[in-house]
Amino acid sequence: MTQMISSSPMTDDLPAQEDYFGFSETHRFYFPDKVTFIEFKSMNEGDKAKFQKMTQKDLVLERQSGNARMKVDPATERHELIRTCVVDWNLTRGGAPVKFSDVQLRDFLKLANPKLVEDLEKEIRKHNPWLLQDMTVEDIDREIENLREMRKVAEERERGE
Repeated sequence: MTQMISSSPMTDDLPAQEDYFGFSETHRFYFPDKVTFIEFKSMNEGDKAKFQKMTQKDLVLERQSGNARMKVDPATERHELIRTCVVDWNLTRGGAPVKFSDVQLRDFLKLANPKLVEDLEKEIRKHNPWLLQDMTVEDIDREIENLREMRKVAEERERGE
């Protein structure tokens, strides 16, 4: 026996159901020339899991001394974050366009101005708010101190010192 389902006026007023499988957001990070950019994505759950696996930190507890050690490599984490999220760009090298690829991205990360790479990292983190939850109070204090130092340098530069 086949059961018929009829539509009623009440179900026609319900909002359309969303597709939660297709999360995808892309953003652009512009360089100081306002022409050059890097396109990056907000991470979906699969990207997040891959990134966390690549950057996991092992905590070692020494039984005799009671000391705990954790290896932290901020450069590896920064590069993995960028490699996970960057999807395209319009960079040039020696006046010629550089086609985006993982090899070229790795090369860029080795040769680029560290300030630009840090700015890109901050922009990516802004569009992946769950990354900010992993920051400890100590990490935040370190960032605040870095910003104070940067502010001092900028003030001196603007005064012409």
